[in-house]
Amino acid sequence: MRLVGITSQVEGKVATRERPFRVNEYLVVEGNPGGVLVEVVGTYAVNPLLPEAAHAAHPGLIDEATLGTLQALGYDPAHETFYLAEVRVVEELSHPLEVGAKVRPATFEEVRPHLLPEDWQKAGALLGVVRGTEEFELPEELKELVFRYLPGEDRAELMPGVPFFLPWSKFSQYPHVGIFGGSGSGKSFALRVLLEELMYQEIPTLVFDPHFELSFDEPLVFAEPFLSRQKELASRALVFQLGQDADVRFEDLDRGELVTLLKAAMEGWTEQMDHAASVLWQVGDSLETYRTRLNYLIEGLTFSRRFEQDLKKLEEGKDPAEERFPDDPLRQAEYRDKLKVYQDFRDAGIGESTAQAVQRRLNYLHRIGLFGSRGTAGIEEALQQGKVCIVRGESRKLILFAAYALRRLFRRRRDYRDGKQYGVKAFPYFPPFFVVTDEAHVLVPKVTGERDFAPARSIIREIAQEGRKYGVFLILATQRPSLLDDTVNAQLNTKLILRTVRAQDLDVIKRETDLGPGEIARLPYLSSGNAFVSSAIVQRTVPITVRASWTRSPHAEDPFTEWREYRQKQGEDLWPVVREFIERRGGYIREMDLTQCLQECERRLHRRVSEAELRQALKRWSETGKLKATTSLAFGGYRWTLA
Repeated sequence: MRLVGITSQVEGKVATRERPFRVNEYLVVEGNPGGVLVEVVGTYAVNPLLPEAAHAAHPGLIDEATLGTLQALGYDPAHETFYLAEVRVVEELSHPLEVGAKVRPATFEEVRPHLLPEDWQKAGALLGVVRGTEEFELPEELKELVFRYLPGEDRAELMPGVPFFLPWSKFSQYPHVGIFGGSGSGKSFALRVLLEELMYQEIPTLVFDPHFELSFDEPLVFAEPFLSRQKELASRALVFQLGQDADVRFEDLDRGELVTLLKAAMEGWTEQMDHAASVLWQVGDSLETYRTRLNYLIEGLTFSRRFEQDLKKLEEGKDPAEERFPDDPLRQAEYRDKLKVYQDFRDAGIGESTAQAVQRRLNYLHRIGLFGSRGTAGIEEALQQGKVCIVRGESRKLILFAAYALRRLFRRRRDYRDGKQYGVKAFPYFPPFFVVTDEAHVLVPKVTGERDFAPARSIIREIAQEGRKYGVFLILATQRPSLLDDTVNAQLNTKLILRTVRAQDLDVIKRETDLGPGEIARLPYLSSGNAFVSSAIVQRTVPITVRASWTRSPHAEDPFTEWREYRQKQGEDLWPVVREFIERRGGYIREMDLTQCLQECERRLHRRVSEAELRQALKRWSETGKLKATTSLAFGGYRWTLA
């Protein structure tokens, strides 16, 4: 192998007759002290039988400089087949690579400092293996760490290659992670792997699960070490169902948070509504006191003439409440409260229609079950214990809750850290934590205009920009990085990029990562589970294959397999009834007996049974040997006999 053509301090070309190059394999360019480690980023086979058009498709592949070097080294491009590789240096040089230098395959010890953190045994998230390192002879402690899953066989096997670790210690410098990949790319699988690593390290984590698929109750494979690892992880994740285990505690809201929730409830928010909602809020309000004040004001504005007359009576020393409700002290007290609210807010610049619009939004949030008495107390306690807290709920409700929960939890962590820094001990300890979500472009989308629905965007932006110094980190997974908020996207220091097809998403990846043109061109064709890690932590792009997760998604089953299995079992509960019916009939039934058999099945099983279901079951039992089916003209069709 020799270096050919024009080189630079970052790239060059290598030629050989010996064998094809493997993309992402590591080579060493000799000549410099210790050699220069390079990675193959493009591979080609040059054949004299190729038409001229094939060379025209890659005009820079064999330019005059490359051709001259090849000929000087004894190659005959017009009459022999050889192989070319485009290579990129692992660490940028201060001088160009030496043309004509010998090149050889790298050894594990030569790539180890660049691919394996020194403290990998203590503080690394094991995500998979580095592609292109499958041929290395690894030390024993690295040989049996990574498994790959074979879905067709429903089993796992050890995966060769250098394990890829993302060191937790570097997150204080480079805090946020993005996982990008289209449908079927393995994005959700990669997110599960990263969550398992957080669980294994017992790092507090808050997860928003819009698809109800982040469950860790079942091992991926019912064999060791998957069984023992799943049992180890099972107790480290807690599920919080919105409306049952977590909700928004109205008393915890400040004025701005209340306005944010009301604005997000429905479209058409106006400055007048903003003013009304803010003016009516008072410190310490519960949902009931705020709703009551709003309702009283609406009634006062609706019947303003009557309320104005009664306020004049109050000024004259009369009690209009006693006049209107002479024998009902409770209604008298209520009416006095209504007059007080109207008196306090009649000059606040709140119109009746505006107050009613705020009321509709508040009632909607109450109706969907967003408000309750639990708040985030259970989540806060679980985070203190190092748990992964998985919050589930309907998408819109989940987004509204996220806006509330993230503000509250981030504020608790920030108050503790600021108090510690400035010597204020008023704030109790609250741990650092990760915030994780799938479909991140729904939770924190780009600004789209007046109908924009993103109540959590401002707090996630704040975490993206300020979270590092407080120890609050983001892991955002999405199929559509081009729809993700630009400010947040720019703060994702580590990006795990799987197969991506859409041009808009590829453009964003091109701008926001250090992937080269060749790697961008490969993204639409990556097989599921293969990815590029573009990270400031490792200071370069690393191609990896994501490892098998220890646990299985509840939605992992192939729907067509599920359907076939259902069809195989459909009607099995009919068998005891049908068997007894046949026995009572002398050991066989005929076509004319099916109606009675159906009625017997429905009566005994207390459900509707169709003729098609019964016939399908009879056919299956005949194929499996439970029954013997014969055709007889004398009996008018099929006859089924117990085998």
